Amino acid sequence: MSVNSTAEIIVLIPHYNNPQGLNKSLQSIQETIRVDVLIVDDGSEEKGLDEAGLQENLSAHLQLNFLYLKKNKGIEEALNAGLRHILSKSYTYIARLDCGDLCAPGRFFTQKKFMEDRPELGLVGSYAHFIDSGGRRLYDLKHPTSYARIKQKMHVNAMFIHPTIMFKTKVVERVGLYPTTYQAAEDFAFFFKIIEHFKAANIPQFLVSCEINAGGISLQRRKEQLVSRMQILKEQFYWGFYPCYGLVRNFIISKLPYVLIYNIKKILR
Repeated sequence: MSVNSTAEIIVLIPHYNNPQGLNKSLQSIQETIRVDVLIVDDGSEEKGLDEAGLQENLSAHLQLNFLYLKKNKGIEEALNAGLRHILSKSYTYIARLDCGDLCAPGRFFTQKKFMEDRPELGLVGSYAHFIDSGGRRLYDLKHPTSYARIKQKMHVNAMFIHPTIMFKTKVVERVGLYPTTYQAAEDFAFFFKIIEHFKAANIPQFLVSCEINAGGISLQRRKEQLVSRMQILKEQFYWGFYPCYGLVRNFIISKLPYVLIYNIKKILR
């Protein structure tokens, strides 16, 4: 980690056996402001990352930092290791990105300015394109932009796309780290914790293109993720339309094959 960094923003990227995707994501970051990146390697099987190679040809405003976990512990632990490291520094904003996902030019400047103009916000996300590994656009996802609507519909599904978010460091100081008891749904539980204490919004712009990878955690651990989501929704339940609808919807989805859900998304988006 850079000791004398002047950056206000640090981007947290967990990595596991995907240096090509990591490089693609880093190359997509084009900013006119200083941005630091913390790459947390979650015990990859390869022998370390080519740190110099990854830094090569990046924007002059981008500085990479690396944290290596000795053993593969899963994304929840990798994210929390990164947050602990970041909290020991003096960053104002923490942003997320996953290997293979691409940032629109000026993404982090846009999010920072949006939050500066609305100081009541603790977290912001954005719209996202979903692409295949070749960069072909598959479908788009637009979540609600207002805090009131987000709070309602969180009882149906996560209202933030994880790689699009930026949140204030003080949010973590207040709500704590990512929960580790909800396997493959740590982001959903984290978002619920945040909106209990801070206002949040989605910027109505496509700031990230998220890669759908057949080897990705969300596909490999889909059943586990759905069980965790149901647990979270039950814990957050109150009698109302959205909580009732959300439980029924997620139960039905848990019984359907992913290929069907994927094709429905493509049609509806």
